[in-house]
This record gives sequence, structure tokens and C-alpha cells, in this order.
Amino acid sequence: MWHNNNRSGENSNRGKRRAGLLFFVNTLLLSSSLSSTDAGAYEVQVTKPTAPATAPGGNYSHLFNSRYQGNSILTNARNLGYTGTITLGNPPQSFQVVFDTGSDMIVITSDKCKGHCDDMPHFTCTSCTNTPYSYNITYGDGTWGAGPIVADTVSIGGLVIQDQQILDVTVSALDLSSYGPGIAGLVGLMPSSPVLNAVPPLQNIYKSKLLDMNVFSVYLTPSLTHAEGGTFLFGGIDDTKYSGSLNYVPVSARLSTSKGMWYIDADGAFAGNTSVPGYTVSPWLFDTGTSFIAVPTAFAQAFHQNVPGAVYSAEDQIYIVPCSGKTTFTLSFNGIKYDVPYKDYVTSAGGGSTECVSLVMPLGNYEIFILGDPFLRQVYTVYDFTEGSSRIGIAHVNVSDPSLGNEGLSGNPIPGGNTITPLSPHGSPSAGSRVTVGILSAIVTLLATTLAMSV
Repeated sequence: MWHNNNRSGENSNRGKRRAGLLFFVNTLLLSSSLSSTDAGAYEVQVTKPTAPATAPGGNYSHLFNSRYQGNSILTNARNLGYTGTITLGNPPQSFQVVFDTGSDMIVITSDKCKGHCDDMPHFTCTSCTNTPYSYNITYGDGTWGAGPIVADTVSIGGLVIQDQQILDVTVSALDLSSYGPGIAGLVGLMPSSPVLNAVPPLQNIYKSKLLDMNVFSVYLTPSLTHAEGGTFLFGGIDDTKYSGSLNYVPVSARLSTSKGMWYIDADGAFAGNTSVPGYTVSPWLFDTGTSFIAVPTAFAQAFHQNVPGAVYSAEDQIYIVPCSGKTTFTLSFNGIKYDVPYKDYVTSAGGGSTECVSLVMPLGNYEIFILGDPFLRQVYTVYDFTEGSSRIGIAHVNVSDPSLGNEGLSGNPIPGGNTITPLSPHGSPSAGSRVTVGILSAIVTLLATTLAMSV
């Protein structure tokens, strides 16, 4: 009896082990089949043109003009933002466009365009479908574009978005010539749009669940004298490009007109180590389409009072400053300070002048704050567009290797490091650590052997 009872117990235990191992195999196979559909990270290299700071005749204030109109920040096309390549339609048509976190839509010049569009590449709407909507976008320098909203396939760094809305500009006074030849439009990277029925790319990406992480990360080379460019990484965070930890700040709810815009609250503002007089917690727009720091008139005055040698030019509505100095422009988010060195917010007046211009620029009657690339080059930024909990992560940029190196879509390591770490919503590694079929086969074979031995 003892022998028979023990045998029955062994059979029972083996059955339990077998069931447990089979459950593990099935779970592993299921998990692998799910992870095989996970998205990776998609990277776009961007470049920034170099342009003179003055216009003919010596007046240069209009080059830095920006306006707040309606529910959107509408930035002067001459702000010289960062441009990269996207493809539209099927068969795909490639275009150089501005990557702009301060606007919402994809805007492209149509082959049916009339007006100021002869010197820009044209999009031929061969595979697009019509929508019942149209759009008119106006920029601060008076240029504008209008046309129907169409839907087509868009690819950004290999990330394919189906049925994406595109403003197909058919009537235009839009001038993108300052970016250089071949610029056809822009990609708006706001998480949502204040415009009724408009669906920006990020909103489509989120609803279509195209990424493991609903983020895009922006790296702009810290020194324009070293390399004029950067990368936009969709679906991942490149931890070699920053030092320390990411400081996450939720999108601000302080402005009723800022729906869908990348505003976050700065709790402090400083000229060097001196607090800017009169400043209180305010929302700042992170705008890759702007090449200066735009501030209310009172803030500009208070800041420049602490910059030795700064003089206001009433004619040009800007501040003339010495070409060398030590006073930093500094903001704090969650109590952590981020500096813009003097040389990065001061530029030559050009035209043979020995004077320099401060890129901390007053916006006249507009009580808004905009952070363009003088600030954005100092930080690595992660834009989290998770619906209902949008936020920006900020970290000091890694200046030990400021070059772009050999980055691209290959995913291979490069000198200086290029470890892209796309994460699942639960924080576990995704595309970079999937279980391969070969490993699965080996595990299944091992488990099958174990099961056979236990019989």
C-alpha cells in the first residue's frame, strides 16, 4: 500500500510539473507573439540653415517676429527651424519639411498651388482622399497658406501613419525660402489641435497605437558652430544624449487658449544668479520652429536690466548687447535650473556691424513666453503625448560628444553612443529585447526533454 500510494503521489506531482511547464511554454509563446508586433523607435535627422541676422537696409527685427493669433502660436517662417525628410502618398514622395512643436498640422505645397509657390517642391495628390474640411494658416510675417484637408499615408523616419490629415496648400503666400531651396512645408507636432475636426499626426499615432511609448524625443546639437542639426526620435528615449535624470513637468493648464500646445510651467527665471524682478510662475511654450526666446515686454526689460551693456532699440524693438558676456539666461522647472550661456542667446547684428542682438526678445502686447532653440539646444526633451497626461521630460544635454556622429535608422552603435531604448507602456524593454524564434525553439526543446524525463 505504501508503494502504491507513493507512486500515485509521484504521478500527481509529475502531472502538476508537466502542467506548469506547459503553461509556461504557452505563456512564453503568447508573450512572444504579442511582443513581435511591438513598434520600435523611429529617428529623423534634422538640419538647421544658417542665415544672416539682418535684412537689406540693416533692419533685422522682422526676422525674429512672432505673433499670437487665435488659438495657435503662429511663428514667422523666417525663424529658421529644423528641417528633415518625410514621405507622403503611394508611391511615396519625399519632401524636406520643418519639424515644428509649435504647430499642429502637416502642411505641404500642392501641385495645384497658385501664388508664392513656384520655388517650392509640390505634392501630387495621387493616392490621397478628400475630406469635407479646409484650413487657412497665417504666419506672423503676414505669409499664409490655404487649401483643402486631404488624407494620405505619411512616413516619418519609417513610422508609417495611415489616413493622416494633410493641408494641401493650393493658394499660398507662404515663404519658406529662408530655409534654403527645397523646403516644401512643415510637420506640426502638437499633441492635439484647437481647430475643430483637425487631427494632428501625434493624435493619429496615439489612437492607432503605433508606438510602444507615446513619446518623441528631441536632441539639438548644443553648438551651432560644431554641427547644425539634431534628431527627432519617435517612440524612444536616447539616454546617451543627456546627463542625470529626466525631469518631467505636466503640460500647463494655465492658458485657456493653449489647448494641445506644449506649454509647461517654469517656477523661476534668472539673469545669471539674479531672479528676474516681477516674474511669477508662468507657462512657456517649447517650440522647435522658433530661433529665439520670446517674452512679454516687461519681462524683457527686467531681464536685460541685469545684462551689462544692454540697450533697447525702440526702432527695432529688440535689445542691443555686447558681443561677449557672462550673464546666463536661466529657467527652473520643478526647482531644477537650466542655463542658456550668453553666447547662445546673443547673435551678431550682421551687415558689418560690431553690435550684437539679444535673442531674448519682447513680443509687444502679447503676454506669452516661447522657448526656441537657444534654450532647446541646452536640454534633451521628451514629449509625452499620452492622452490626458501630456508632459515634457527635460534633462541637461550631454555635451561630452556634441556631434551627431553617424546616427540613423540602422540601430547600430556609433562612436559616442546611440543606445535607443524604446519601452513598453509598463516600462519593460520592447523592440530591442524581443525573444527570437531560435531562442524559443531552444527553450521549447529543453522543456520537452524535461517533460520526457519526468515521465
